[in-house]
Amino acid sequence: HLKGVCLSTTSFGWIDLDYCKKQKIPVSNVPGYSKESVAEHAIAMLLGGAKRIFVSDRKTQNDKYKLTLGFELKGKTLGVIGLGSIGSRVAELGLGIGMKVIAYNRHPKKMPGVKMVSLDQLLKESDAISLNTTHEKANDKMIGKPEIAKMKKGVIIVNTVDRELVDEKAMAEALKSGKVDTYVYEGEDLVHTPLAKLENAIGLKAFAWYTKEALENLYKIWVGNLAALAKRRPQNLV
Repeated sequence: HLKGVCLSTTSFGWIDLDYCKKQKIPVSNVPGYSKESVAEHAIAMLLGGAKRIFVSDRKTQNDKYKLTLGFELKGKTLGVIGLGSIGSRVAELGLGIGMKVIAYNRHPKKMPGVKMVSLDQLLKESDAISLNTTHEKANDKMIGKPEIAKMKKGVIIVNTVDRELVDEKAMAEALKSGKVDTYVYEGEDLVHTPLAKLENAIGLKAFAWYTKEALENLYKIWVGNLAALAKRRPQNLV
């Protein structure tokens, strides 16, 4: 009897991998299918924060003259946490708009133009931070009160991974105090969270991956995973 799980996503945080391992059930995901789409989306979110697109739009709905002063990203430091396929592309795009890019990765990695640093150093030096880690239990609340305390005042944080990466209560406090300038999360709205009703907490629906190109890549890799499992040679195992 052939057993296996072929996910149609890159994320696998909701899968009980320990159980699957004990039962010898192979689990495959679809890595890298939305690399370009999500990386571009992360940069769009970063630009939206720095240029006050989100915050100003919220304010001008009631008062068309009430704007918030933005700033340019050129020359600023972008910290990328997680230098996988998407994080690496975010770093490239950051370099392309003239940012200094530093990165932290759990495993040693090298990338042209990007300075690898410790997580502590990244938190201290970044003007903007992009979260691009994997979605798994080990990364839950990796950005909490101690980490926020090390950041520059006025940092922008972009999260295209999952809510669990951030301690939302600590983030709400940081947004209210001005320690964090703007937090942009792509995944769902923030209505039933400590971040609800905060003008500088932006919750977007999960659609970074939803492009023509990404879907074509997804179907190709997913079908390949199913075919490989049928041949008892599962691939893209997590």
